[in-house]
Amino acid sequence: MKEKAYYPGNLDGIYGEGMKQYVIKFRKDNSIKECHDINKEFYENLGMTLVD
Repeated sequence: MKEKAYYPGNLDGIYGEGMKQYVIKFRKDNSIKECHDINKEFYENLGMTLVD
């Protein structure tokens, strides 16, 4: 999200209220169901592929 300018803060690895706000904005801007989940659909819209 930082590379796509959706997270202006320092990366700390904590999913807090600030990060939640940016996740929801990213979802809204990309026409993904508005919630604060980070799932496969979210990663795909970031251009990432999940692997096991």
